[in-house]
Amino acid sequence: MKYRAIFLPVVCLGLWVLGLVAIPAAHAQVPQSKHIWLVTEENHSYENVIGNSSMPYFNSLAKKYGLATEYYSNQHSSLTALMWLVAGQPVTTNNNTTSCFNVNNVVRQLLANGLTWKSYQVDLPYAGFQGLSWLNYLRRHNPLIDFTDACTPAQELNSVPYPQLAADMAKNATPNFAYITPNVQEDAHNGTLAQADTWLSQNVPAILARPEFKPGGDGLLFVVFDEGNLSGDNRCSSHISNGCGGRIATLLIGPQVKPAYQSTVSYLHPNLLRTVCDAMGLVSCPGAAALASPMSDLFNTVNVQAPVANAQVYSPVRIQATTTNSSPVYAMQVYVDHALHYSVAGNAVNTSLPVPLGNHFIVVQSWDKAGGIHKTGVWVNVKSQSVVVNSPTPNAITGSPVNLQASGGGASSVNTMKVYVDGTLSYQVKGGTINTNLALGAGPHKLAVSALDNTGNVTTNTLAVNVQNPSITIASPAANASLYSPVNILTSAQGPSPVKAVKLFGGSSLMYEVTGAGISAPIRVSPGSQTLTVQATDAAGRTFSKQVKVNIKSIPVTASSPLPNASVKSPVAFKATVPSGSPVYAMQIYVDNVCKYTVNAQTISTSLAISKGKHYIVVKAWDTGGGTWTTGFNINVY
Repeated sequence: MKYRAIFLPVVCLGLWVLGLVAIPAAHAQVPQSKHIWLVTEENHSYENVIGNSSMPYFNSLAKKYGLATEYYSNQHSSLTALMWLVAGQPVTTNNNTTSCFNVNNVVRQLLANGLTWKSYQVDLPYAGFQGLSWLNYLRRHNPLIDFTDACTPAQELNSVPYPQLAADMAKNATPNFAYITPNVQEDAHNGTLAQADTWLSQNVPAILARPEFKPGGDGLLFVVFDEGNLSGDNRCSSHISNGCGGRIATLLIGPQVKPAYQSTVSYLHPNLLRTVCDAMGLVSCPGAAALASPMSDLFNTVNVQAPVANAQVYSPVRIQATTTNSSPVYAMQVYVDHALHYSVAGNAVNTSLPVPLGNHFIVVQSWDKAGGIHKTGVWVNVKSQSVVVNSPTPNAITGSPVNLQASGGGASSVNTMKVYVDGTLSYQVKGGTINTNLALGAGPHKLAVSALDNTGNVTTNTLAVNVQNPSITIASPAANASLYSPVNILTSAQGPSPVKAVKLFGGSSLMYEVTGAGISAPIRVSPGSQTLTVQATDAAGRTFSKQVKVNIKSIPVTASSPLPNASVKSPVAFKATVPSGSPVYAMQIYVDNVCKYTVNAQTISTSLAISKGKHYIVVKAWDTGGGTWTTGFNINVY
């Protein structure tokens, strides 16, 4: 019996459902968007695409807009790879499924937030078509329709033939989220890269001509390959050569993207999904994307420090903002309910503006010397009297001491400010502002900031904070567990500084890494006693780790017929099994190193015609992590 850790091009990963995980705050802001477009291409590695003279249009976009140079697919196999893009987990390994899975996904979140979606599919025969294929359309390249949220009688009609896009554009009725798939001749799956480039050159310009892609617009287009080359590219990152779906070329296009920018940050499909979630303001992000960082380094942004989004404030409203921009910013503006209220030269805003009582939308906008217009907006509720807390933010994870910055004001002057920590008065000061440091013990705390005005009224703002030292939680696997590979890894790291990256080591070998605050993925681990180390790095440069010991079980392949060295007649009856609880999804029979039989099951019961003479038989089992388990023996056919 032997185990060989390789990657099968049609690898099938078992269902890995992410539990409830809080979404960590984005490390930097992603510009808000209500017009996101996603075009998927197929089965080619980064090196085949970037610099390829057969793809002049794609490479022109890469030079003009944003290119993620260290972007990797989570795994191979068409539908499974695409599921990472829209659900943050593999969901299914069956490329021929017509099932609807009750799994959190981007459609669910879009609908929950009142946003619209459509899937535009080349060669789809009609809206809502549920078949596996038609002409050069393949259902496995259309993952959005495989969820319970999308396959209802009403929602399935959002999967439409590609010509509907032109009609929707003409009526200005495009959705908030558009998923586009060329057919298999045009997406480089069956056709050439030159064919794929021609299709892009004929169809993408119409998208980029839309209003949302003009200066100041919020349009965002991703062009991404599902996976790298099926033959040999199993890279997870520049440091990990095996276990994933390879390095792929990924474009970010839009007026908020840094022009001609090449990102060297390591990203996977969940990072793209997290970018979508943050840009669209989704409350929850599916699967591993809840732990992933957005691709924020590719954007020019306006960063609004005050007021905090959805805050209760008083008038005049204090507005503070800075910019992150690849070009010099020469002017900033503040809009209240879409009307210009303030302008200033330079790259920062620090002002107070009178705003009427009620709910208002405040937008801070920058102008850069490259012609870029960038903006960020926040909703606020202006009260006649209020306490505004600028630091810490609600539900912040922070270290101690906690810097508290707050002010009270409104129609009446504030003469005293008080701070209560978990119901106990901890600080007070004369006047209407606070800027102090509070020494708090580790754990959750409730802060209440009160302002006493000159009429005797008290206004209070309460918020929760969590004081923590850097820590790592390993939810799976359990310590000393005995289990099969792949191992469902679920970890999260947190601390007073945002966690930037998490790595998984088996012994001293780097097995997996993500840009984000945790890992949620099935990972291949070699058989035997293993010490897994989860290592996190935060924005302050601190590195901290936690270990868990596990025992990885081998998977025996038992062949009961024919027996080793048996003399048998043709056709030869074959029977073989693996343990029922193992993650094996397919079994094969090889005769003299040639595959003669494959079944998607954990048992083999078949008969094969084999020529007379001596033959070497191998029964092979594939597990959901891409590993193979074999048993081999000789037989004589007479």
